[in-house]
Amino acid sequence: TTLQSKPKAQKPALKRADTHDEPSAALASMDIDDDPSAEIGFPANELPDVAPKKFWKAPAHSGIAGSVELPDGAPGCLDGLKFVVTGEFVGLSREGITDLIKSFGGQVTSAVSGKTSYLVVGNDPGSSKIKKAKTLKTRCLHEDDLLKLIRSSKTSEPQAVEEPEAPAVKDEPSSSAKPAAAPASNADAPMASSPQGDRVEAELGLVSKGKEAATQLSQSSQPVAEADGQSHPPSELWTDKYRPTKLRDLCGHKEPAKRILRWLSVWANGEVPAKRSVLISGPPGIGKTTTAHLVGKLAGFDVLELNASETRNKSTLQSLLGSAVGNRSVLEFDRARVKRVEDEFENEQDKDVAGSVSRSGMKKLLVIMDEVDGMSGGDRGGSTELIQLIKRTKVPIICICNDRQSTKVRSLANYCEDERFRRPSEAQMRARLNTIAFRENLKIDQNAIGQMVQSTHNDIRQIINLMSSYALSKPSMTYLESKEYAAANKKEVAVDTFSATGKLLSASDNMGMTFNAKLDMYYADFSIMPLFVQENYVDMMPNGAANQVEQLEKLSAAADMIAEADVVETRLRGAQQWGLMPLHGVLSCVGPAFYARGRRNQMYRFPGWLGQNSKGMRMARQLREVQSHMRLRVAADKTEIRLSYLPAMVPELTRPLITQGANGIADVVSMMDHYYLTKDCWDAMLELHLEGDSILKEIPTAVKSSFTREYKKGSHPIAFQEHGKLAPAKATAAAAAAAMRPDIDEAIEEDFDEATETSDETGADDDDALVKPVKSAAKRAGSKAGKPKSDGATQRKRRK
Repeated sequence: TTLQSKPKAQKPALKRADTHDEPSAALASMDIDDDPSAEIGFPANELPDVAPKKFWKAPAHSGIAGSVELPDGAPGCLDGLKFVVTGEFVGLSREGITDLIKSFGGQVTSAVSGKTSYLVVGNDPGSSKIKKAKTLKTRCLHEDDLLKLIRSSKTSEPQAVEEPEAPAVKDEPSSSAKPAAAPASNADAPMASSPQGDRVEAELGLVSKGKEAATQLSQSSQPVAEADGQSHPPSELWTDKYRPTKLRDLCGHKEPAKRILRWLSVWANGEVPAKRSVLISGPPGIGKTTTAHLVGKLAGFDVLELNASETRNKSTLQSLLGSAVGNRSVLEFDRARVKRVEDEFENEQDKDVAGSVSRSGMKKLLVIMDEVDGMSGGDRGGSTELIQLIKRTKVPIICICNDRQSTKVRSLANYCEDERFRRPSEAQMRARLNTIAFRENLKIDQNAIGQMVQSTHNDIRQIINLMSSYALSKPSMTYLESKEYAAANKKEVAVDTFSATGKLLSASDNMGMTFNAKLDMYYADFSIMPLFVQENYVDMMPNGAANQVEQLEKLSAAADMIAEADVVETRLRGAQQWGLMPLHGVLSCVGPAFYARGRRNQMYRFPGWLGQNSKGMRMARQLREVQSHMRLRVAADKTEIRLSYLPAMVPELTRPLITQGANGIADVVSMMDHYYLTKDCWDAMLELHLEGDSILKEIPTAVKSSFTREYKKGSHPIAFQEHGKLAPAKATAAAAAAAMRPDIDEAIEEDFDEATETSDETGADDDDALVKPVKSAAKRAGSKAGKPKSDGATQRKRRK
């Protein structure tokens, strides 16, 4: 009674603020310096005008860590208030200020709007936020004012709680004990074989401890009835326990699910749609497979799923699906099941389901091919066979993939209805996660949900698993606990270069990331990310630029940082100083994105420098070839050839073909032979000329063809011959014979001596008197017999 007589007890607790002038009414319930009407903070008009920022080069936190004592406020005292943080702070870091606000239930946004409650201002604030706060007359807080606001809620906490319930508890202690005892008596009922006997035993105290233990064991093993009307075992995973059973249970995929359901309704009515398959693509963990199973169940189909854990090559698909795609399900002939299906559709409350599916009750087969982009070398021919099955299938096929840009998926997408799933937003998942937490008696802070969504990259499956594992140890989760727990279970996602470029140059994504997160975008592919930023920053409309002059100034500042990054990259790659990579990432990606971030009206382009660099290297090679052919007639280097000779020679090599047609071919060929130019050199000179394309278009096609034929018919002088290109035939044959010559010098010499002696014997003339008579054969044989012969020579002569 005494508490109710106080006027302060009748003040409501902090209520949710929807506009910027409601916090003053909410703060009226707080005791602030014994004056409830006093307001903390100051109007934005008292802030001086701030010039636009240059690229931030100051340290992240100029104060000393832990130099400010954290306030002790009432839990949830900032619930319903929206804050915007700008600038750097002395006592706490900017991230610390954000965590402090969220830990007490406040919401932190990135831009000032009409619903912003307070703008927390530090040193070097943002000019756009200050300007917007002055326009909307938003109240502002310094760091000390924010701490004071939180501490003041502690004194008003007892008044926000309704105390009259306490005397009721003291006066009627039995009223609170009765509800607690009732479940205990009812809990024994399922184990009783005789209700009257159990009641007598309970009254006389004869229930044994063994029976109590058996009762508790049976209760723990019994399925638990949930709000959806289904029974689930206590050990079931939350992801299976809370699997969507209706379209309204889906998070962010309702429209694609409705389109797939309408596509299945065509099959259910006995017709075949234009495309016999649906391709669902999207990142992992967002509910693609769950949606496919759900729409199949709602449409009355039996699901046959093949996932990445099974072999899916050509022969396997033919054996498993070859007959399945043309057959009907066995369950179609189950009359009891047909009757149950008909009853389900009669009682269907969802209009989208009731109006999309046939009510014949006949269940057919639905084939789900999960992770079709994961068909590796072991699944040889699987993609081709799957396309052939889709062409002739008589049952619906749903294909699911993660990477829509995969080469295997591109060919498959031509035969499928394309449904692209995106990551659900935090607002779409919040209601479902709160429902799961309520059913599992897990008290979770709303900012904790947002922190887990951010750390898991909107993976609702991982969030539910984190909540289930956390609920095993604690019954509640605060924002700071969720931040620590989510950091230990953070999901690492590979970001492609196009997505990284979008996050850096988009104003909303860039302003929502920390400095380290921006630098991580550079490390997504440090070799090409600077080229992506350099290619796309000029097409941005920078945020905060009031006119074209300011827009050009911001883009000029970004170009200056890119030029500095080129100097650093020269040292990084030339001198192999890889320790400069963080500096290179800041100058090439983070810094230019700071100035150029804004909005864009077209898609991000692939770096054109790569193609232009390849073209430049090819043209430099062609210029070297032209100079090497002309050097017997011209004493000039490549630069002089390009600047002086090409502009003068190209008209002389093309004008006869334009004016005289085929009659001018001889003059052109004569000039080319004089300078030792080939037909390839003629083409290269036209490409190197600034107006080569326009000159080439003036030459008729028939003349160009005749010029090519006439040049190939004749013989032309060659300025030089590359060494080894046309080796003489005799030299090649001699080298081959030398390589095949055996290493037996003694045998060759022996054969040579015998051949010489034989020629002497046959050439001697015995009838000539002037010729000295030759020794008899017997003497030669005797003289040769005196010389010993080696066994090897004898064997070689015998073999010969």
